[in-house]
Amino acid sequence: MDFKKAFDTVPHKRLIKKLEAHGIKGTVAVWIRNWLSDRMQRVVVNGCFSQWKEVCSVVPQGLVLGPLLFLIYINDLDLGIGSTISKFADDTKLGRVVNSEEDCNGLQADIHRMVEWADMWQMDFNVDKCEVIHLGRKNDRRQYRLGSSILRGVNVQRDLGIQVSDSLKVAEQVGRAVKRAFGVLSFISRGIEYKSREVMLNLYKTLVRPQLEYCVQFWAPYLRKHIKALEREQRRFTRMIPGMGKLSYEDRLEKLGLFPLEQRRLRGDLIEVFKIMKGFDRLDREKLFPLVGVSVTRGHSFKISTKRSRGEVRRNFFTQRVVRIWNDLPKRAVKSDSITAFKRELDRYLEKTGLQGYGEKAGEWG
Repeated sequence: MDFKKAFDTVPHKRLIKKLEAHGIKGTVAVWIRNWLSDRMQRVVVNGCFSQWKEVCSVVPQGLVLGPLLFLIYINDLDLGIGSTISKFADDTKLGRVVNSEEDCNGLQADIHRMVEWADMWQMDFNVDKCEVIHLGRKNDRRQYRLGSSILRGVNVQRDLGIQVSDSLKVAEQVGRAVKRAFGVLSFISRGIEYKSREVMLNLYKTLVRPQLEYCVQFWAPYLRKHIKALEREQRRFTRMIPGMGKLSYEDRLEKLGLFPLEQRRLRGDLIEVFKIMKGFDRLDREKLFPLVGVSVTRGHSFKISTKRSRGEVRRNFFTQRVVRIWNDLPKRAVKSDSITAFKRELDRYLEKTGLQGYGEKAGEWG
């Protein structure tokens, strides 16, 4: 669900009322009111000026406060909504498990409630950018309406920069990540004449590797062809360094102080689990990683309960694939009191065990 010109249509007076309803009063409220008010604008075309007009419905963008004020304004959007709703800035998602006609009607009713809320608070949804993605092979793919318009169904939807397909397979996202990394590497290859090791490493770590690892805990590949496709871009980079072309990939990584992307994903998974388990990330630990219900006599006390998964996609979800290796970690690592200490112990464990990734073929990139 996408708001039309979201930040440009928030009425200042109504926003102030919502701030007051959230307990924002006194000096802070006065400061925000003064910050929003007395803003003027006009249009200039070919040297001709329009009259000055007061700006009464814009949340200034480019600042941290802008998205925060917008979120406060739409904070009560989910009141009365029975479906799952998530909001990030002006991006809102509504989801529901639909197993019956009643579930379908419930989701449609929630969409209608959101439209009523938008009408009440002088907001509007952009129908052209609002889409429906049906998950599951046995989904009936029913149609839903936003006002009088039928929402367009899609097979792939971009969610905060990640390509999510209706099958929950990661091929689309892998292809997008590889394409973006390839483009940046090509630009570096053409634009940088003196390819010193230091300069190239900084460029790779800053501009290229983030393309291959952004939010990768969500979409990490499990098919070898996708794993190799990502690794291929790092291999390509290492060959660009003068004097490295004739060395093996493993030797190039060692000389450059890099690690295989496959191993970095495994390491990143385990670090993320540690942060969730120890409360560094504000996520529901019991929902994501329920602990073993009985006392354990071997290993650490943060062993995660294993769940059986029939489908290949489900087995490779972050919350599934990481369980076995996490449960095998030494007690000393899991009991670390900081993220830095855990990373240090984890690196020792990975070096000792030689783990390169998940599965028997981990580390095969040829």
